[in-house]
Amino acid sequence: MDVGMDLRIAICDDEQHQREYMELLVAKWIKNSSLRAESEGKPRPKLNAKIDCFESAEQFKMLREDAYDILLLDIQMGGQDGVSLARELRANSENLVIIFVTGVPDFVQDGYDVSALHYLMKPVDENKLHTVLDRAATQALDKTRTGSKLLLPVDGDTVRVNLRDILYIESFAHYLEIVQTTGSITVKMPAYKLEQQLGQGFIRCHRSYLVALRHISKITKTDVVLDCGKAIPLSRRMYGAVTEAFMAYVSGAG
Repeated sequence: MDVGMDLRIAICDDEQHQREYMELLVAKWIKNSSLRAESEGKPRPKLNAKIDCFESAEQFKMLREDAYDILLLDIQMGGQDGVSLARELRANSENLVIIFVTGVPDFVQDGYDVSALHYLMKPVDENKLHTVLDRAATQALDKTRTGSKLLLPVDGDTVRVNLRDILYIESFAHYLEIVQTTGSITVKMPAYKLEQQLGQGFIRCHRSYLVALRHISKITKTDVVLDCGKAIPLSRRMYGAVTEAFMAYVSGAG
């Protein structure tokens, strides 16, 4: 996993002892992932993850599905079963990583139908679960980068921002101001870490500015002009790279 990874994990099972068991195993995985990174000497900090448990599909649906990155979902539950919940969630989003957990092997095809990452049999093996969670975390990060959401630390909380809404990002001191079509937020983090998460839809035009290619309307010798009319300073040495990236983006989008 890369630096700056925050995860929100949901466990949905109608049996209390199963929820508690799965929560314990997931918590161990979170702790071990950080220790493993330290032993391997990899540049990633402690994994930040939140675990929530739900006793039914109905309770889970009280929250928007995009509140979570990974869902450990029991198939056989009272009320709405896990398969029908997964189909309902998939109709709205492909971003949620679903891992089925069940006591019977009769629903494998249903897992394929809803693009489930894996199918774990009860009693769940700890090592197997941890291996699957490693894959799920990587997939969740990829979807965050290439999809529509960005996770950002704001005043001790983790906030999701729509990538399509970001106009530009300005860095100053140890802070970043992220200006969106809906307003702006300020986060305390190094610019390079955010740049790693943004993907190819953004370009650095100045040592203090990153701009969204989708919101560029014009490039002059000294400025990048956004579709909102805002002019962002353009460094002379970055003019060629910005122009090339913008032309490639327009050609690809068109």
